[in-house]
Amino acid sequence: MHVHSSDQACDHYGHGGHGALPSTPNQVRSLKIALVLVSCFSVAEIWVSAHSNSLSLLADAGHMVSDVFAMALALWTAQRAQRGDRDGDRLNALAALVNGALLLAISFWLSWECWGVWRSPPIEILSGPVAITAAVGLGINGLNAYFLHRHAEDNLNLRGAFLHMLADAGSCAGVLVSAGLIAKFGWYWADGVVSGAIALLIALNAVPLIRQSWSALNSVTAASEL
Repeated sequence: MHVHSSDQACDHYGHGGHGALPSTPNQVRSLKIALVLVSCFSVAEIWVSAHSNSLSLLADAGHMVSDVFAMALALWTAQRAQRGDRDGDRLNALAALVNGALLLAISFWLSWECWGVWRSPPIEILSGPVAITAAVGLGINGLNAYFLHRHAEDNLNLRGAFLHMLADAGSCAGVLVSAGLIAKFGWYWADGVVSGAIALLIALNAVPLIRQSWSALNSVTAASEL
């Protein structure tokens, strides 16, 4: 995936380039599909994580719940922009900023939970249900990423949603690996390691998005004052 630098993102946003493009019906439809899929799956994932004692699955569930709120916000701003709202560009950048901040908050929460697991590891983790759930999640997030990838370079807000999907797909893959290690070798510590890796992955996605959306928001604000 080609990723713009923060300076490039600012330039696009400030000069009517990709970041400032209004949301199209196709973009809104892609967001709706992703939102429905993630909303349904996150409920199931929370239930399985609670019954399997898997922090890594709970970590991914927490991230997917944040995705639901982030994509709902992205959908709202996309629909506002589609209707020709004058503040569409500002809302687009603001929603991307909120998405990034939400990702960072989830990362800190997961790091704290990982520390608790390392101090007091679980007695048993049901690797079978964890593996099945992670595999389904990997497929769902891969499908969502496919829907959103076509618009990720055209709209900063949708790029934020796309990054959520990539991070979730990566975390599901990690959960799947940890479930395999637990089933094969009884390495329960792998669950905590994957949880920490998910937290780091989320933070690495959040920081550039926050930086770029903040710069874009400043550019839009400066342009409106001219």
